[in-house]
Amino acid sequence: MYHHSEMFLVLCAVCSLLQAFSDAGQTQRTFVTAFLTNYIKSPNATFQLYLVTCDKAATVTVTVSQPFFNKTVHVDKDSSSLVTLDYTYMMDETDVTSKVILVTSDVAISVFAFSTRERTADAISCLPQEDLGKEYYIITPEGTGVSRQFAVVNGFEDEVQVHITVSGSITYKGKPYKTGDSFTLLLGKQQVIQFQSSDDLTGTKISSSAPVAILAGHTCFVGYGSTCDTLMEQLHPVENWGEVFAVFPFFIHTKDVIRLIAGSPDTLVTINSPKGATQHSLQEGGHVRITVDNILLINANKPVMVSYLLQESSSAGIQYSYDPFITTVPPSLLGRRYYKFVTQSLYDNFILIVSQASSDSKFYLDGKPLSSYPTTMKEFNGFRGWQVSLGKTEGQHEIYHETSTFTLYVFGTEASTSYGYSVGKSAPCPEPTQEPECSIRCLPDVAEYILPHSLVSDADLDALNIHLKDPLCQAKKEKDHYLIRIPYTRCGSNVLYEDGKTFYANTIYGTIPDTDIHRIEIPVRCEIESNKTLELIINPKVNDVICKSYYNISMKLYQSDSFTEPITLYPHEVDLHSNLHVELEVESDEKLQIFVESFIASPSLEDTKKKYKVISQGCQVDSTLRVHPVTDRRLQRFSFHAFKFENFHDVYLSCNVIICHNSTSPNRCTQGCISSRQRRDVRTSKEQVDSARLSQGPLVFVSEEKPAHGGSPTLASVLSVVLCVTVISAVLGLVVQKEYYRRQQRVLLQSSSNSS
Repeated sequence: MYHHSEMFLVLCAVCSLLQAFSDAGQTQRTFVTAFLTNYIKSPNATFQLYLVTCDKAATVTVTVSQPFFNKTVHVDKDSSSLVTLDYTYMMDETDVTSKVILVTSDVAISVFAFSTRERTADAISCLPQEDLGKEYYIITPEGTGVSRQFAVVNGFEDEVQVHITVSGSITYKGKPYKTGDSFTLLLGKQQVIQFQSSDDLTGTKISSSAPVAILAGHTCFVGYGSTCDTLMEQLHPVENWGEVFAVFPFFIHTKDVIRLIAGSPDTLVTINSPKGATQHSLQEGGHVRITVDNILLINANKPVMVSYLLQESSSAGIQYSYDPFITTVPPSLLGRRYYKFVTQSLYDNFILIVSQASSDSKFYLDGKPLSSYPTTMKEFNGFRGWQVSLGKTEGQHEIYHETSTFTLYVFGTEASTSYGYSVGKSAPCPEPTQEPECSIRCLPDVAEYILPHSLVSDADLDALNIHLKDPLCQAKKEKDHYLIRIPYTRCGSNVLYEDGKTFYANTIYGTIPDTDIHRIEIPVRCEIESNKTLELIINPKVNDVICKSYYNISMKLYQSDSFTEPITLYPHEVDLHSNLHVELEVESDEKLQIFVESFIASPSLEDTKKKYKVISQGCQVDSTLRVHPVTDRRLQRFSFHAFKFENFHDVYLSCNVIICHNSTSPNRCTQGCISSRQRRDVRTSKEQVDSARLSQGPLVFVSEEKPAHGGSPTLASVLSVVLCVTVISAVLGLVVQKEYYRRQQRVLLQSSSNSS
């Protein structure tokens, strides 16, 4: 029997558990924000709230205690609604007020806020209640302008104690506080306080007894060649900071800046860029300002926060000068696969996607492949940034990737104004389900075959490249798949007889434009048997390969791009619709490095005319090629989509690999992709070059092909694939063991002769 104290503890535990389950289902339903001072209090200033739903309709209420505001709206599923508050709700005081804007919904939603007045604006993605915290650090922009500002917002608690440790200078209740000073204040339910200063307030620490929201920015910031513009951002609590940030410049800017701040002592930050690496050691509240003149990859040993200030006012292709905006840089490894966001038609709108996805082929924006939009891409150390132009669009949008997570920036420019905000791991909408699988319907006169988007996009093809044996019989693109119709009496279809059964047969090809190289090959058959249900037989196959060198150079193929499962048993079959994953390694001195100068495929070793280039002169030729970054310079890893030559069973892969000594840098390995002119210069250099030609094989590619006459067994064609690695040792100062090479070549020739 329980004592009273034991029963009380049990009830508390049950209540806590029930509350936890309740809270888990209440995410993204409650938000608090405030209308920071936008330059000056003006009747044309507004605070616009976009309420965005997912797969459920929502009833949303927006309230302010004083001045009183209350509005409830119904928002259909996958839709948005706009609620606008006028200038009377803007904070122009530097004392406690009741101008907190509270948003509550009966289902999960997203909330985006635009602070606007004539020629000055900015926007934020509002954080839900569960993403707020009790410890923050302020970041405000440097530079010219009137006032930096921040606000502390309490939306839910009856009373919150807020402790502020100042960096810079602020005034509270008439008393000035300088760097290192601290004070405490109380905020009641739905109360907010705003602080303003002509000093940079970066490094100011906010601690509270309960979660609060923090907004920060500038009343009127002046950038390079721009006019005065308001800046506004909602800051993230220390508990939600990150350690890895890939920072891509907006447009082609070289004068924007980031501010990086540490929340813990002995924080070591390494910043890599194409120009080199720098390190910063920061203590708690320590911060650093960095010019974004190139792509930056930030790695910290402890969580940090990064803020991006766009302060340039022009870019190629834009015919006007725009104003600055500020936004938080989301941690690059804490993204999602799906987001909703909003834009306004006043602006030329853009998004910037940051991801480790290998290409844009699996991104879909508003139901269309990302490639259908004007897009530019930059890449550094395994991260890619796609900047996409949306034009003057209004309202909600959605973007998703089939497999990879990403973070997202949304921004817009117009003459003398702009806005920008970012979204990261916080988003209410469920990630989309997987796309449809390959499938077929065998009808009386025609078959209909469905190919998923990913199958076509991974091969870097489109509907016009998907065809039957007759190239004029092509696929059509549907909303979430590709559809190709296969007539039984046209488009290259023929009749097969086997074991008393009749089949209509054809083949679906995905062909690289202006070539006879297939990235997709799907034999299809519909069986006709007494008017019963017809069935499908599919068996697309492709080769796989491996090669090991005799000169401390190895070449391996792997099951996936994780490079953890090497292929060791042969023959080995690979789906033609998959990728090949190649690793080349110099397995010796740590002072060496490896570089793949060329990688080609051909139907035979003797056929020098018909060949397909994957890499040439160190430059990517194949559009599906993905280079995997590695820290060890003795390794090179890359993947590309499998392919085959039309009317040929055999495929031979050849590559030229250059080995360099680190002490000779710069050398051919460090030059990377070079033009033909530069290549002539390299050839005429005084580097010592020795080469050895190695081969290993055969490998077997089994491809099933049904005969046109009944009763014959299934035929198997054997593909003997010999991988040839030409190893060019361009090692300055490295002694070349020519006698060793000749001895190994004799062994190889003898082995080849014996096997013959």
